[in-house]
Amino acid sequence: MRNEPVTMNDFADSVREELQNDLGVLFPGIKVVVQQVDKIQGDSYLGVRIDRQDGMASPVLNLEPYFKDMKAFKPYEKVVSDILEKAETVLRDMPQITLDDLNDYSQLKDNLIMQVISVKGNEERLADMPHEQMEDMAVVYRVMMDSPYRGGEMSFLVTNSIMKSYGVTQEQLHEDATANMLPRSSFRPLFNVLADMNPSFADEPMVEPDNALYVATNDKSMYGAGVIALPDFMEEVGEIMKSNYFVLPSSIHEVLLLKDDGHTDYHDLLDMVKAINATEVQPQDRLTDNVYHYDAVERVFETAKNFSERQMEKAMGRGSVLKDLADHRHTAQEHAPRQHSVPERGGGAR
Repeated sequence: MRNEPVTMNDFADSVREELQNDLGVLFPGIKVVVQQVDKIQGDSYLGVRIDRQDGMASPVLNLEPYFKDMKAFKPYEKVVSDILEKAETVLRDMPQITLDDLNDYSQLKDNLIMQVISVKGNEERLADMPHEQMEDMAVVYRVMMDSPYRGGEMSFLVTNSIMKSYGVTQEQLHEDATANMLPRSSFRPLFNVLADMNPSFADEPMVEPDNALYVATNDKSMYGAGVIALPDFMEEVGEIMKSNYFVLPSSIHEVLLLKDDGHTDYHDLLDMVKAINATEVQPQDRLTDNVYHYDAVERVFETAKNFSERQMEKAMGRGSVLKDLADHRHTAQEHAPRQHSVPERGGGAR
C-alpha cells in the first residue's frame, strides 16, 4: 500500500488504482475511472465508476465519505478495504440493467417520478432540465430504480438531452410520472410514522387528531416530497382533512402537513422550518425555508404568505359597504364649507 493521500484528488487516484488491481482479478475486463458526479442540491461528489465489458450499467461509488473516514484517522488500508468490499457487493448484487435498458424509455417510464427542489441555488442545473416551477420550487423528473445497496448510483435526473434521446415531450414525462406516483403516495399521521421507526414511541400519548402533523411522501421515502406536485393527491388530502392545510417542507424526501385551524400564524411556522433546516437537515436534503398552503375549497397551492394576503383582500371585499361609506364621508368632508373657529385665548392674553 502506498502512503496516505493528502488531497481528495490524490485519494481518488489512489483508490482507482487499488480497485483496478484488486477488482480486475475478480471481474476480468473491468475498468475503474475517476468521475466527478454533478448532482442537484449542490451535493456533487468525486467518485469512481466501474465500467464492465458485459454491457451492464456502470455503478458509481461516492468516495467523499471514505475520504472523511480517513481524515478522521481511520487507517488508509482499512478505508480501501471498505471500498473494495462495497464495490464487490455492488458488482455482484446490482440489478442486471444494460446500457440499452437505460436508453429505452419504454423500459424506464415505470420508474419515473417527479422530484421537487428549490429554484434558488439550482438555476444553472435547471436550465438543462425539463421542469416546471411551483412557487419557489421546481418540479423535475428522476428515474429511480430498486437498489440492493446504499451509496451506488441507481437513479438519475432527466436532462433535456436525455429527454430528446427518449423522443418524448415534457408533457409525456409528467403524465407517466403522475401515473407511477399516485398509487405509491403516502399520507400518514407523524405519530404512526415515528411509532414504526421506534416501537417504544407507541407508548407515548397520541396528540389530538385535529392538531396532528401528517407526513406526505412515497412508498420508499426517497424524493417523496414530489407528491405535492400531484393535484389529485393534494385534493384527496384536503377531503380527508376536511380543511385547508399548511405544507411544511421537511426535506426533499417528505413534507409535513398541518390542518389550518384559522388561528395559526404562518410566521411561527416559518421560524420553525428555518430553524430545523439550519440545524437538523443536511444541505443536500433541504427543500426550501418557505411555508406553503393548500386551499381545499378553491384547490389552490401557494405560499402561506400569498394565501394570507389573498384572505386579507377577500376580507376587504366583504367590507366594501363600510369602505364605500368611509370614502363617501371623506369626500363630503372635502367639499363641505370650511368652519372657522374662534381661537381660544390663553390665560395670559390681553
